[in-house]
Amino acid sequence: MGRCMLIINPTAGKERAKYYKDDILRQLRKMFAHVELRETGRAGDATLWAKEAAENKYEAVFCMGGDGTLNETVNGLAQANEPIKFGFIPLGTVNDLARALHIPLHPEEAIRMLDDCKIVKADIAKVNDKYFVNTVAAGILPEAVGKVSIEQKTRLGPMAYFLTGIKALQSRETSLFKIETDLGTVIRRSPLVVAMLTNSVGSFNNLAPCAKVDDGKIWLAVFKEFSYFDIIKAIPEILAGLPINSEFMTLTQVTRARISLVDDECLSTNMDGDKGPDFPLEMEVMPSFLTVYVPKKTVSAGFIPLVVPKELFHG
Repeated sequence: MGRCMLIINPTAGKERAKYYKDDILRQLRKMFAHVELRETGRAGDATLWAKEAAENKYEAVFCMGGDGTLNETVNGLAQANEPIKFGFIPLGTVNDLARALHIPLHPEEAIRMLDDCKIVKADIAKVNDKYFVNTVAAGILPEAVGKVSIEQKTRLGPMAYFLTGIKALQSRETSLFKIETDLGTVIRRSPLVVAMLTNSVGSFNNLAPCAKVDDGKIWLAVFKEFSYFDIIKAIPEILAGLPINSEFMTLTQVTRARISLVDDECLSTNMDGDKGPDFPLEMEVMPSFLTVYVPKKTVSAGFIPLVVPKELFHG
């Protein structure tokens, strides 16, 4: 039993961390000889501390917070690039990685899960000089969801992002993307491009339903230009959990990609729920980088993937 660092964001999840801090400390002290607690006070703390723990040969790093805290912690582990185990207690609105790994979304259950857990490997990916664990998105949708208020997230949860996104798509604004991958190069006009590592995106699992946390792939979705009737048709299918039809988007698996804007325009990106890097986006998967604590018993559901034939990515 070695050393463990626990990083807590006290403001995450409507400041709920204080209700679970003693529980997670008690659990970790059963698993490790020494547990060091650190509570974030500003952006970047989790990255700095996770890197420090990995470089100092701690056995594990745990974090408790939302998607932003999770992303910061993983960025610190990636910067250190040292073998270390990782665990997290989700407190965010969406918690996509927790959903993909079948980690309970309620903090009490996620802590209790550590009594009977296992470790699995999970991919991350590098984009420019940062790392992500779930998604990088660009287009009208990320622009809109970045403006979702804390009040909306509190009241509606993940549905706040969905409703805001549907409203944004009705504007029919698009951008011209140049997408270079290990399959070839294409230029596409699109309202939304999403690079995914898991099957959960904004709490929905129908964009890349067959994506696995350890498949060594980036699942790249390029949405087609929407009409109003396309949106009306797609909404029931999305809410029903059905895989998104190929008439609405193309989906392919790559290990690296470079995405740039053909037109000279300013377009922001979203990475794991927060503001992402500027264009061009240089992405590369880092297979099985994380060693993560997850429940021993998991249930997975499968769908038929909407994968684009490789021939369409040439020329």
